[in-house]
Amino acid sequence: MARVLALALIGVSVAVSGAGKAERPKKFQPPTGFAGKTWGELRSSFDRLPAEPMGIGAGYILPVEKQGTFMCVPGRPSGGTMSGVVDGCDFQATLQRIRRDYEGGGFYVMSEYLIPDQGFRMGDEKTGVVLHPVVYQFCANWSESIKKKDEPPNFDAINKFCGMRIQFQSETRAELAKLPSDHVTVYDRMLEQLLQKFGEPAGFLRRGQVTIETEEGETTNASERKFSIWRWCPATGNGLHTECAASVTLSINPSTGLGTVLYSTPMLWEYAYARDTNNKGDKLYKLLHAKQ
Repeated sequence: MARVLALALIGVSVAVSGAGKAERPKKFQPPTGFAGKTWGELRSSFDRLPAEPMGIGAGYILPVEKQGTFMCVPGRPSGGTMSGVVDGCDFQATLQRIRRDYEGGGFYVMSEYLIPDQGFRMGDEKTGVVLHPVVYQFCANWSESIKKKDEPPNFDAINKFCGMRIQFQSETRAELAKLPSDHVTVYDRMLEQLLQKFGEPAGFLRRGQVTIETEEGETTNASERKFSIWRWCPATGNGLHTECAASVTLSINPSTGLGTVLYSTPMLWEYAYARDTNNKGDKLYKLLHAKQ
């Protein structure tokens, strides 16, 4: 892998100053894109990507209703017209004035592209993390007026950059069992880089290490470390999408040591929502919503 990455190991838009040297942001500032490309750019403007995607998925949902709003229509005064006492809202009149807003809906297609020999480094050589592979994601959405089996004639004009799936290799549980209890894992370094870049994720809490005192001395089990899924600006409300220009999610598979960082725009969230609506248990949806 080192030989392959040497061909294109870059540290441009993902580079971060050394961990611990800079003050963490107080407020989450969403990533605006990746490697000089911004969210919403057309797939056709990415000239270095392969002609064919490495994977493609689709989903469909009806428009999702937002939380309803209403204006109270006062009921008839209970003490006569001169008393000014009002018995709350007139039910039927208020019901007729409830405003329902909808968002999302229609057909969604997400495609992923990979440049095999492209890698990045987040941070410096000592404390940073090598990112490989890096997968570019593009989303298209159109209304149900076009038949499901038909691609809209303007597909190239609506197929836009909507996310990144970035992976890195950390230590496996089996490897951790042979390492000192205070060993700093690649996952730990990745988390620190993201903290320096984006501040603390939702519900952030560092877990302490448990040391057990026995007759033979102090022992800890490094292989039993806890690895959490961390999310910056997750979806709220009905879970259709994030309210930020893009959210960030960090996760890891402790058995394989394969870590993943997701940059996900609202459109990618909607695609995942549609996929899970059609087929419960969609992997991307579960990951975005931190569902095990």
